[in-house]
Amino acid sequence: MFSPTPFGYVWDFYQDGVRIFWNSGHLPKSTDCWQCYHPPLFYVLGLPLYALGRLIAGDSPTADASGLRCLAGLALVSAAVTIYYGYQLLRLLGCRGASLVVGVALLVSLPVLFISSYGAEADIVLTAILSAFVYYFVRDFTESGTAHAALRLGLLAGLGAATKYSGLTAVVSAAIFFAIRMATGPRRVLAMRNAGIVISVCAAIGGWKYFDNYRSYDTVFFANGSAQAGFSLTGGRGVGNQYEFTTLRLAELMHVYEPRAVRGSLTDLPVYRSVFTTLHALTWTDMSFFSDPERHGDPTHPYHRKRIPSALIAVVLVLGFVPELLTAVGFVVTIRRPLFLPLAIMCVVGISAYMWWFVSQESWALKSKYLLFLVSPFTVYAVNGLTFLWNRAPLTGALAAVLLGALLVAANLYLLAFAVG
Repeated sequence: MFSPTPFGYVWDFYQDGVRIFWNSGHLPKSTDCWQCYHPPLFYVLGLPLYALGRLIAGDSPTADASGLRCLAGLALVSAAVTIYYGYQLLRLLGCRGASLVVGVALLVSLPVLFISSYGAEADIVLTAILSAFVYYFVRDFTESGTAHAALRLGLLAGLGAATKYSGLTAVVSAAIFFAIRMATGPRRVLAMRNAGIVISVCAAIGGWKYFDNYRSYDTVFFANGSAQAGFSLTGGRGVGNQYEFTTLRLAELMHVYEPRAVRGSLTDLPVYRSVFTTLHALTWTDMSFFSDPERHGDPTHPYHRKRIPSALIAVVLVLGFVPELLTAVGFVVTIRRPLFLPLAIMCVVGISAYMWWFVSQESWALKSKYLLFLVSPFTVYAVNGLTFLWNRAPLTGALAAVLLGALLVAANLYLLAFAVG
């Protein structure tokens, strides 16, 4: 993707933790770097790749850069795993033929996933793990679920919890699902057994970081700087003075991409405070973060300016509403289908947890990558929404299909321009 940095495109410098691991020989402490408070699976998985890159470079002055390039390969593998399980989930939920093609095309064309596939960050690793979790959750527990299936689900939930705090979405979703099964029957004992296995295995694999946080910092969720406020389970949320939940600032958003756009880091721009505007823009574009040298806020300006046609960006942003609306339709029309219950729970828990976290943040809180682990459910709901309209309102469904096709073309043209720009 012709990134000017050896670690690809990143929002947060997770590679610092891998460097510390390499230099010190032990996992970084929470306070060793800005991102080091996260659970350590990314550092554990990333260290061998970073070491391989340095080994290839030998004593060259570029050894660190070589290590970071190899480290970025972890994101590419994670994206491939995400696409694989997204494809399997679509098939599992009945997508065949054209609907399967559309679903996979939408998944691989999402700019947020594409950009994340070349970077050294924990979010894309978490996305791969939870994509597998969602697939096995739906596949194995529509009926009763075996002990072996519960063990696998607990393993994936534990790996998620060991990657980022948001990985706890998996075990919480499983607990809610099994609680519903225990409350409604008929196999209450079996549901209780499966819940116990999943929670116990998850705690055994990913729980030590949270125990260490409590022992060292008197809080289960420790974070550096302002992020700590979002993880607090008590205290005010402070929504009113920070974010807008009822605005859609498309005209103002387009000014962010213009050649003579307003200067400054992304989080300092007024449009960034509009929640839906920002999350929408960061799903379908980079919101100029990687294409304007000033947007990151890093004084070294790690990302050079990319010349992407504003008209193309506008088309992608407008057409991007189509799958989002289809997703809302798909969620509503499948809400009563037992096969979709795990997906619905994951989405509600994931979005609720994210909202709890970001409303107390003053900056750097709105990023679509924090919800990237819901990319497979997003695709499934969009396809089901399109199928519903196609069957119930053929003209509306045909129009939606044409617009979605236009989006896929425009999104891929945008990604090409982004990659070579």
